Amino acid sequence: MKKLIFLLLMCSVSLVNAQGSVSLQFENFVGNEPVALKDKNYTNATGEQFNITLLYYYVSNLRLVRKDGSEYIVPQDESYFLIRENKPETKTITLNNIPKGTYTGVNFVIGIDSVRSASDISQRKGCLDVGGDGKDMYWAWNSGYIFVKMEGTSPQIDRKDPVFMYHIGLFGGIGDKKTLNNIRIANINFEEKALKIKSKGNAVIGIKTDVSKIMNGETNISMAKNPVVMGGPYSAKITENYKTMFSFAGFKKELTAQPNTKVALGMN
Repeated sequence: MKKLIFLLLMCSVSLVNAQGSVSLQFENFVGNEPVALKDKNYTNATGEQFNITLLYYYVSNLRLVRKDGSEYIVPQDESYFLIRENKPETKTITLNNIPKGTYTGVNFVIGIDSVRSASDISQRKGCLDVGGDGKDMYWAWNSGYIFVKMEGTSPQIDRKDPVFMYHIGLFGGIGDKKTLNNIRIANINFEEKALKIKSKGNAVIGIKTDVSKIMNGETNISMAKNPVVMGGPYSAKITENYKTMFSFAGFKKELTAQPNTKVALGMN
């Protein structure tokens, strides 16, 4: 009898602590056209033609929104990712140990939060390693990460090398060294659908990233007039544009659970 009670208790604990995994699959577009580096021309809202040669962005501090409005906060050390268009493997990120339940949305920071940006270098590894994977996404001169980086060319840029570069960062600064705060949060609702996390399998959330919104939005950016935007005041206009570039693209076919999936700070 005691063994039966013990087994029942163990089963109850197992059900309460049931966990699953979820992957976010980022699909980069310009409007409704998939991003094709170098090989495809697009047109922005000001009528300028352009192509894209480079596209990177950080997502971090992920939260899954439950049906009742509460949130599951992904442990911060497992919540930093760098999406690189030229590396397809970085465009799907997997979160393990998600509590079983029903979820209706996901939120995340576009970029890197101020606390992590200002933390000791020992706390910034993986895609945040400024001497390694994060080297090309960090301003040494400004002690801060580049949140979104897009580069390309446009024939409307009237100079010998018609390149545009949009490197957007700035987290507010440290101490008396204040800067713009270009940190923004993406809030993605699963519309009328709901995501059920189970103890087996890997649910996949499709997320469309419309990078045309880097240039099109509250302020329509002219590449001819503003071919290079980095740390200046104008970067805030681009930030206000791209804060809406993420949207729900449906649930994808579940992946087979991978028990040895790497989960670490900045796994990408």
